Amino acid sequence: MFANINGKKIFFDVLGEGLNSMTSALKPKPTFVVMHCVSGFDHGYLRVSIDPLALLGQILFIDLPGSGRSAQPDVKNITFESMADDVAALLDYLGLTSVYVLGHCAGGFVAQHFALRHHDRVKALILVNTSPAYTKLHDQVAPNPQLSERAPEDVVNLCLRVYAPGVISEETLTKTLVDDMLKNVGPYFFAPQYMGLYDRVFSYTGMNIQMLDHFVTEIYPTYDLRDDIENITAPTLIIAGTYDWLTPPSGARFTHEKISGSVYREFAEAGHVTFAEKPIAFFDTVREFIDGLNKKGD
Repeated sequence: MFANINGKKIFFDVLGEGLNSMTSALKPKPTFVVMHCVSGFDHGYLRVSIDPLALLGQILFIDLPGSGRSAQPDVKNITFESMADDVAALLDYLGLTSVYVLGHCAGGFVAQHFALRHHDRVKALILVNTSPAYTKLHDQVAPNPQLSERAPEDVVNLCLRVYAPGVISEETLTKTLVDDMLKNVGPYFFAPQYMGLYDRVFSYTGMNIQMLDHFVTEIYPTYDLRDDIENITAPTLIIAGTYDWLTPPSGARFTHEKISGSVYREFAEAGHVTFAEKPIAFFDTVREFIDGLNKKGD
């Protein structure tokens, strides 16, 4: 389905019922607004493991502007702030008021902006494998995992050619280069024992090269909410993976310290895709968080 929002044609998909048909009063069920990584991916890679949350409520999947079915020919005006505002406008279009916001990776960047800019719309915030800033943070709990600890040098360099332009070369991103990077680096998004999941999880998703280029050269290098996230007032669940070298747990721990009353869960056997690597533990963690909020509301 599509909605024309702020001059953009935005794709969204809905999974699950909005009204609980098991009750005679058709009581409304909670709505989860799910934000995918905006570094060129669409929402497809989330579907395999996020779909079960429909047992808890209705899920609104969005291909954010510049991504997937919502892809724009010109992405230069897209920012994390504009995407957060586009989500708010989509909620207005759909008549949704208070929602659970779930963001993965750079979708978590958008989710944090949303929680700051539209705090009255957020019933709760769920941040999964994400970070408060472009700069990798460090703490005394544990050293940050590194791709170079697991992957051969040619794989590390291939990753840098795409995600750190100027470090290896000034070449322009192409579909061939990005496809090669994803094929070789993608499995390392996962913890060592789950690298074989890459093809199954990411076969559901596409990549917008223009958005990836805009992300790595323009909006990601300026991303920094370290001084702002303490102003997030929504109940917040923060999930990290011990093997995550893309958004290391140190950043998640920093976020936990800054957001008052937040809940932190680190999956010791997972990497950057916790919901796919540990799907049962992920579901149970979200369910327990939601149940805890409901008990507080009684």
